[in-house]
Amino acid sequence: MRRAVVSALAIGSLAFGVSPALAAAKPAAKPAAKPAAAPAAAAGKPAPPPEVQHALLYLKVLISGLQSEQVEEPVKGVLVGCLYNNSLSRISTAMDKVIADNPDKVHRDKPEEVLRAMVAICNHSDQKPATGAAQPAPAQTPQGR
Repeated sequence: MRRAVVSALAIGSLAFGVSPALAAAKPAAKPAAKPAAAPAAAAGKPAPPPEVQHALLYLKVLISGLQSEQVEEPVKGVLVGCLYNNSLSRISTAMDKVIADNPDKVHRDKPEEVLRAMVAICNHSDQKPATGAAQPAPAQTPQGR
């Protein structure tokens, strides 16, 4: 079952193909996603709830981090281990809490900050948070490798 999920993520990651550094450097990439949501709203479909939108963002950032050549292999291992051992819902809940607790340090519109916070959350069990990342509360953080 996990292999199917990982394979689906690998296939799905081809569609995202933007590293966090490139996403931050290209402001035109973000508006391109908005027109795709507009036809869904125009067709009478309601927009997904914020929790789902946030989970989608976190998954995109995680996949971009895994694809990026700028992210070191040990960090990629932490991210894969975190996704393997935790549900996306649990990771999203922890990310939402970190962002709410640190609004001046982590912004959803800055993929590099989101990735650093995610690595800190996923790496929390090893007590090695990423440099500059917010420290999550231990009771609600997913455990990585």
